[in-house]
Amino acid sequence: MAHEPDDSQAPPEPVEEMGPADETGPGDRIGPAEREFVRFAYRYAHRIRAVVVCSCAVLAVPAMPADRMAVASVISCAVLGWSVLHYRLGMAGARPRWLLAADMAVLTGLCLTQDLTIPDSQTMYGSTWLLVVVSIVAVGYQLMYPAGLALATALLLSVVDLAGAMLDRPDGWDYAVPNVSWLLVQSLLAQGLYRLVLRASRAADAVGTKAAAARRRHEVAQAQRSAEREHLATLHDTACATMLMVSAHGQSLRPDILRTQAAKDLRRLALERATSGETDVAQELIAETGDHRLAVRAEFDGSLGLMWRPAVAALRGSLGEALRNVSRHAGVNSATVTATREGDTVTLVISDDGAGFDVTRVPPHCQGLARSVVERMAVVGGRATVDSRPGHGTAVRLEWPHV
Repeated sequence: MAHEPDDSQAPPEPVEEMGPADETGPGDRIGPAEREFVRFAYRYAHRIRAVVVCSCAVLAVPAMPADRMAVASVISCAVLGWSVLHYRLGMAGARPRWLLAADMAVLTGLCLTQDLTIPDSQTMYGSTWLLVVVSIVAVGYQLMYPAGLALATALLLSVVDLAGAMLDRPDGWDYAVPNVSWLLVQSLLAQGLYRLVLRASRAADAVGTKAAAARRRHEVAQAQRSAEREHLATLHDTACATMLMVSAHGQSLRPDILRTQAAKDLRRLALERATSGETDVAQELIAETGDHRLAVRAEFDGSLGLMWRPAVAALRGSLGEALRNVSRHAGVNSATVTATREGDTVTLVISDDGAGFDVTRVPPHCQGLARSVVERMAVVGGRATVDSRPGHGTAVRLEWPHV
């Protein structure tokens, strides 16, 4: 759904798509501790890789003999250029397949041309600058990509590095076997450490989720008890009081007075009814979509069942405000409404293919969605988020309860 900047909320913090997190299913929700750890590990891997690779490439040139220094300089410049490009793309959150393939191609080329880049003095000790580069890259992959892919690339780099040593010294390549084997050990240790901290992060998120759920249940229970007390108080002050007057011994009321009082009691009870009990979610949402001129495509996943009336009212009111924003600002005449329920949680998404807007450039005085949707959902313990980009439409996501 598209909106002009005059009807939106303060933008949520963007979530960067980086880091492995391959154990998380498509429907799972990543917690804040896991998200921060994955982001830190991903950025750390890119930074340390860039520093080490660039340093090794620069320091490798003066170590070469004079007759091979020119070729080594060209290779060093190519490595430096690729390292800078890889760093910039990686820190921007880009993880296309071609980036990994290109990186592996560059490293494979380096490993297979050791006779041009490795001085004989380094091979005598079985420790080359190229081995340092391959090691840091293989370890970094464990923090950047899913475990299976990361370990496969580490194994491939080990094989390629060993093959390069064999091409460089066909009669004495066995010096490289221990170091290449250690590269695999380093990768396994890095992967194990990553998994250990990732598991701890998820455990912390699980504890936080349980605590939030407990708080949410307590808040809902308090609100329901408050609504019930208000309902009982209203009954006491209206219908019960009237009935007591009628049944009191010796008390006679004129029919017109009784009808007037009963009508007042009914009006007050009708107004109060909106704050207590449960109501059908799908029925309320469908009724709201029918109140708009848009062509609304409703997609409900199974039965949404009954839910606390104030929460349903907040969902319906937020849905109405979101659809009104489509009509006003999106430049389209249709929207899609999807609703799902998992346990006690109902999720409602209102989306469109309209003009969209930049959520980072919302003037302080333009808080239509913030007040009519976000605050409305927050009052009943729910959550509302807005995702939009210019030219890519908008999606408003409503959740109740937010746990």
